[in-house]
Amino acid sequence: MKTSLRKRLRAKREEQIEAAARDVVARGDVSDAKLAVEKIQVYSALLTEADRLPAHEWMWPALLTSLCIAVIGLLWTLHVPRTDVSLTLDTTSVRTVLADAWHLENAFHAPLMHFERLASIAAPNLGLSIDGSNDAWLQLDGGEIILQSLEFKGNTMLELLADESELEIFVSRAPFSGTVSVTGKVTVSGGPRAGIVSTHHTYNIDIPETIEFSVTDPQNIPSQFSIHSPNKWSFAKPRVSDVSFVKEEVSGAGERALTSGVKSGTVRFKDTSWPTLDVREGDLLRVNRTQSARFDAQGDGRAIHVALNGLVGSLVVGDSETRKELAPSYLEYLYNRKSLAFLWSAIVFLWGLIWRVSKTVFGKSA
Repeated sequence: MKTSLRKRLRAKREEQIEAAARDVVARGDVSDAKLAVEKIQVYSALLTEADRLPAHEWMWPALLTSLCIAVIGLLWTLHVPRTDVSLTLDTTSVRTVLADAWHLENAFHAPLMHFERLASIAAPNLGLSIDGSNDAWLQLDGGEIILQSLEFKGNTMLELLADESELEIFVSRAPFSGTVSVTGKVTVSGGPRAGIVSTHHTYNIDIPETIEFSVTDPQNIPSQFSIHSPNKWSFAKPRVSDVSFVKEEVSGAGERALTSGVKSGTVRFKDTSWPTLDVREGDLLRVNRTQSARFDAQGDGRAIHVALNGLVGSLVVGDSETRKELAPSYLEYLYNRKSLAFLWSAIVFLWGLIWRVSKTVFGKSA
């Protein structure tokens, strides 16, 4: 029932009470007041029943207001599943997992390379033929050594550790294969397992000789490539699923701990108005769900220069105790995309529409 109609009922009841009271005072006869009392009782009964009816005039706007508040709360609390970032970083360590198979060509040139925990090594012209070991090793020293190709399967974990004189690559989780070529005066050493030397010869090679190696059944301990004094190198845009910049260090007591290899860097969130995040030396940083982003890693003998651009899941800064996940909420995303004005307009329109419908429907029923 409309509020205006309730007011008119109350006014009529008050008028009837006042009129009946005047008649009784003026004439002193209450018999004529019985009719007035009956009318007063009717007005009171109508008002009582009206007060029991749902207050439709405020119920729907109140419900819609609560709904709008709930929606805004969810938009502020829930994070977008992907955020567009631009990350540049100098680090001594990179750990990542390949999302797809990946082929790398002519990436590394160095005067000394060492390979450990291989399953097979084959170079008949150099006296190398090792198969089925899973612990074979190979060392090439001198001349011109080129790591010609590397073939990795999807889900391969790669870990790169760099300092001024050496780059170490650890490979685990999936099979891989590769080739390395040698020319000039080079010493070739190798064996089926650590501590056993089956080949140790020095050659003068005019025409490049190719050495093939592979791992078909990965073990728990990663295979390792050590590339000493490498020239500038580049990883040619692999598609990766996660990236972190940690390395495992072992203390004198045999305790293992993850530490950061980060030297410096910045992270910019392109789909929010957040300020650029400065990454400081020693910060623990991990980037999740990076399959849609472009990943580049390059080395120049001082550090690994990493660039990551595109859509990622989130950034995690800190260790287990100080962990903080960085990703914009839906509200921040909509605001930066200039879509928040549309959202508010839609909410206001919906609120007004329900208000008009409730006024029309329940106003007529009153």
